[in-house]
Amino acid sequence: MEVSVCLGQNCINEGRLLAKNMKDAKIIFSVSTCRSLCTYAPIVFVDAKAKLKATLDDIEQALRK
Repeated sequence: MEVSVCLGQNCINEGRLLAKNMKDAKIIFSVSTCRSLCTYAPIVFVDAKAKLKATLDDIEQALRK
């Protein structure tokens, strides 16, 4: 599964924290630029599906499916 975390202008603060948590959880991910979903920051894409206001739990659940 492909995972990417947005580190655009509105996602950067929470996105960095989420990226750190994903790294600690040994989740392999890439960093993406803004996808214009700023209202829902932080945004993480799991296999091209957006996780809005994403949490580590959201990502882990999506990876289990």
